[in-house]
Amino acid sequence: MSTLKLPVRWYSNTTEYKTLEIEIGQTAFMIVDSDCGSGNTYVEEGIAPALANARKVKMRVIFIHNDFSLVDEPGSIKREIHGTRWGTSDAKDRPPPLRKPHQPNYSPSIQPLLHEPDFPKREWSGFHQTHVDYHLRCYDIKTLIAVGFSQRACLYQTLAGAVELNYRVIMLRDCTHSAEYPDTVDETLPEKGWLRKIMLRNFEHIVGYTSSSTEFIASCQSILR
Repeated sequence: MSTLKLPVRWYSNTTEYKTLEIEIGQTAFMIVDSDCGSGNTYVEEGIAPALANARKVKMRVIFIHNDFSLVDEPGSIKREIHGTRWGTSDAKDRPPPLRKPHQPNYSPSIQPLLHEPDFPKREWSGFHQTHVDYHLRCYDIKTLIAVGFSQRACLYQTLAGAVELNYRVIMLRDCTHSAEYPDTVDETLPEKGWLRKIMLRNFEHIVGYTSSSTEFIASCQSILR
C-alpha cells in the first residue's frame, strides 16, 4: 500500500506543522457542495488539479451535494432560519418542490467519474442521515482529504461530523471559501476577513488538520515519480 507524506498544519497555543504519513488505500478525497458550474476560482484552480492528482494515485473519491427535494416542507425550521427571518415572504407557505432528485451542476473539470459516488444530503453535514459513513467503512477508509464549500458551514460541519465517527480529516485551505460579513472584512489578514480566520483557527484547533492543494499535489507527484 502506497504512503502519502503530506505536510499539515494545526493549532495548539501556536501554529504547528508536521508531515503525516497516510496510507492511500485507507484515504478518500471528499468533495462537498462544489456543484456550482464552471468558472469558480476555487474549483478550477484548487479543487480540480488536486482531484486530478488524487485520481492519479488511485485514491478513492466521493462527492456530496445538497438535495432538498424530499425535505423542503412548509413545516421545516430551515424555512424560518433561511427564509422568513431574512425577509423571504413565501418561505413559510410555498408548496414543496417537485419530488425528483436534484441534478448537480459540476464543472467539467471535476465531473464525477462513473465509479465515483455522489451522495445527496439534506443540508449541512454530509454524514447526517446519509450513506457516506457506510460507504467509507466498506473500504476501510480512515482519513479524509476534504475540499468544497463552504468553509464556515457545510464543509465545516461535514468534517466535524466525520471526526465524531472517528475519521482523521485534512482540509485543503485553498480549495474552500466562505463569504465575510460587512463588519468582519479585513484586507490586512491573509484570510481577508475575521470570520474565515477564526473558522480556520477553530478547525485547526478542535477538528483536524489543514494543508494546501500545492502540498497535496507535490505529495502525490512524489509517489508517481
